Formats: sequence, C-alpha cells, structure tokens
Amino acid sequence: MKGTGSLLLLIMAAITAGVLLVVFKPDQLPRSSGQDEDEPSAESYVEEILRLRFKSPPVLLQVPKGAWLARVDANLSTQFGPGGLARRSRALDLIGFREFSGQSLREGLSALQSVGLRGWLDSAEGTLLLADDFDETQTEDRVLLHGLLAQLLIEQISPMALGQLSDDEWIAESALRSAISESITAKLRDEERESFLLPTALITERESLLAGLPIYLAALGELPQERGAARIFVETRLRTKSRTLPDLIKNPPRSTLELLGGDHSSIAPVTLPSLRPEHANQLEESLGALQVQTLIEWMESYEQAQALALLWRGDRYRLFANSSGDHLIWVCRWETATAARRASEILSKLDDSPNPPKRFISVSVDGNTTIFTNCADSETRDLLRLTRQ
Repeated sequence: MKGTGSLLLLIMAAITAGVLLVVFKPDQLPRSSGQDEDEPSAESYVEEILRLRFKSPPVLLQVPKGAWLARVDANLSTQFGPGGLARRSRALDLIGFREFSGQSLREGLSALQSVGLRGWLDSAEGTLLLADDFDETQTEDRVLLHGLLAQLLIEQISPMALGQLSDDEWIAESALRSAISESITAKLRDEERESFLLPTALITERESLLAGLPIYLAALGELPQERGAARIFVETRLRTKSRTLPDLIKNPPRSTLELLGGDHSSIAPVTLPSLRPEHANQLEESLGALQVQTLIEWMESYEQAQALALLWRGDRYRLFANSSGDHLIWVCRWETATAARRASEILSKLDDSPNPPKRFISVSVDGNTTIFTNCADSETRDLLRLTRQ
C-alpha cells in the first residue's frame, strides 16, 4: 500500500507540473503539423541567424485589418507629425514628383505597410500584428513569421527613434530592417521551394501594389526586394565579411547614400535662407540620395540617375506659404560643379510643363550647389534668388 501511495503522489505531482506549464507558457501560434519536434522554434532560428537574443518574449497579436491600419496610421503620425505627410506630398509635387498632385503620401505609405502582407511590426508598441487568420501550420505563414520575428528582434536590440529621424534616415533604417527580414524569408522559401514554385497570391498582390504606386513610394517598396539597393547592401557586406549582422543592426546606415554604395562621411550640412516674418514655415526636410536618384531617373535616364546619386552630398528643402500661395526652395550639394550643372539642366525641364496654375520656377548653380525654387508668385521667387546671392 505504501508503494501505491507513493505512485499516486508522483502522478499527482506530474499532473500539477503540467498544469503550471500550460498556465505560465506564453501565448504562441500552433506548431506546424509538418514541423519536426526537434527543429528549433522560429524564435530560436531567428536568434541563431542574427546572433542576437530576444530581450523579452515576442508579443504576437492577431488583429482585424482595421486595428492594423489604425496602428500604421498612429506610427506614421509619430514619425512625421500631425499633417506632416500632407505637407510632404505637396513639397514632393513641387520638386517634381507630379503624381503627388493627385495622390496621398499617407495612403501610399499605409498601403506599403499593409497590402500584400500578413504581419507588420508596430515599432511604437514593440509588438507584431498578424492577420486575424494567420496560421503557422500553413507553409507560407510559417515562413513569413521568421522574417517578422527578425524585425521584432532588431527592434528590441536597436529601437527605432520614431519622430527623431530625418526622412532620409528613416528610409535607410527601415529599408535595412526589411532587407534582413526579406533575406531570411527568401532563404526559407528556397528550402521550401516546392511550396513556392508558383507565385503565391500574397506575392502577386504585393507586386501589383508596387507597380501601381507613385515612383517615390515604389522606390521605397523595392529597396528590400531581391535586386533592391538595401538587400544588395546587406548581402554584399555579409558575403565580403566587411560587416556582421549584429554590427549592421546596432549601427544601421544613416543615409540612403550608404545603401547606394556611397560614403556617409562625405555628406555636409546644407543651410537654407532665413524666412521673412510673413512667411509661414511649414516644413523643412531632406530628399536624400535615393529619391534624388528616383527623380532624375524619371526625368532623364537610369544611367544618369545612378551617376548623380553617388555624387550627391546633401540637400535640404523648405515648403512655406504666404498670402499668394505655397512656395518651395530646394538646395542640393554635389561632389563637383559639373554634377551641379548637369542636375540644373535636368531640373530646368520642370519649367516646361504647361499644367495650370502658373508656377514661377527657377534653377541656378552656385559652384557645386544647385538651387531650385517653385513659387506661387514671381516676387517670392525673386526674393529667394536674392537671399542666395
């Protein structure tokens, strides 16, 4: 009887331990039915690839699309400020990205972070939002989960300073994270190639989105793709062993010039002329090497855009308004005076547009600097010319 009592005690202890494990185990998506029990979890796999460890257990939330989009909108407001994307849309339109005269930058960025995706990193909250029908037992979702966890691990190790980065810095760092994530998912797709012999509906949806976006936004969406600049940047540095993944994550590129193969230390600050009191200062930002390349490629050629982008050494634009309307001044510095003159010739084509209403555009060169203005009246244009002399 004594032996029987001991056996009962052992059984009860085992049951109690099992219950405790269930109660305190973090919520997880179910293990794939085809996954070997000895295979590492998605978290362990990502930690091994990145050679970093999660600081806290990943938080994964399955949410309806509406909740996802609301969080995207909140993150964009944190980064760009209230009304900041509307002002950027207008500034980009005046610089030459004419598609923004009828399209919203906010809607485009929201689409990039939701359309053709099954999950998204909420940087402000440090959580992964997954589609409400996300199912890790399905091969595609299981593969995507690894890339999403990589983004979350990067965020835990090197949190993105939302609201403190310039547009160019934000693009460069966001692209690095996405490129690392895409590289991991591409590797896993290759290992599961039989499941990806044909493009999935999700991939097709994403490609369709990129094809229909304004060129400024399409350039952002293409950065982490297989032949995109950010993906090439990451994989080249790993292949040549000039950087490691932990180093890239802790010390991300500070400019898109780096993604294109340039040297960040060659960039110099660009100053703009001071405004008169009656001018409302609405927005001051930098276009960055990537979007300079995008603009010139659209206006001239791919070869010319590549050459000039690598000679870009900093820029600054300002959108402001007075009683006659809104105005823009954009000052761009180049490595050489020859590059400045060539850029001026290309930008001068914007003045040939017959589209109303009439704008007062001027392009000039000062040494290795190009000065572009697009004003609602000739008086403001002439004033900007004088302040640069």
